Amino acid sequence: MPEIDRLLVAFDGTPLARKALEHALETYPGAEITALHVVDYVEESYGAEALIGSEELRKRANDRSASLLASAKETAADRGREISTATRVGKPARQIVAYAEEHGVDTIVIGSHGRSLVARAILGSVAETVVRRAPTPVVVVR
Repeated sequence: MPEIDRLLVAFDGTPLARKALEHALETYPGAEITALHVVDYVEESYGAEALIGSEELRKRANDRSASLLASAKETAADRGREISTATRVGKPARQIVAYAEEHGVDTIVIGSHGRSLVARAILGSVAETVVRRAPTPVVVVR
């Protein structure tokens, strides 16, 4: 089994993302870990942009991202570890894969809801897309 030096953990603050981060911290004690949060403005909704303006929407999204990543750093610190963090803007699956390619990541760790085939077809699945497109192995935590 190859040595895993660099891990990327997709982190959106959900319980499954926290579980994925905890898995990475426990399973790969010697690895350099980066928690990546992807801001998806479509998720933030067009209605919000109309109400508060695009600049305010961007500021709120960036503040939320910083807060989520600070909590990821706290989780690592509670376990005696330090991690790096990064924020990207765009479609989550696309940005996770791009970050992994650009930064020489050995493995991606991502949480998944484990939805049924029908739910995935209707809602899509970031984890499934990352698994299909990633240049590296992907660990899916459920």
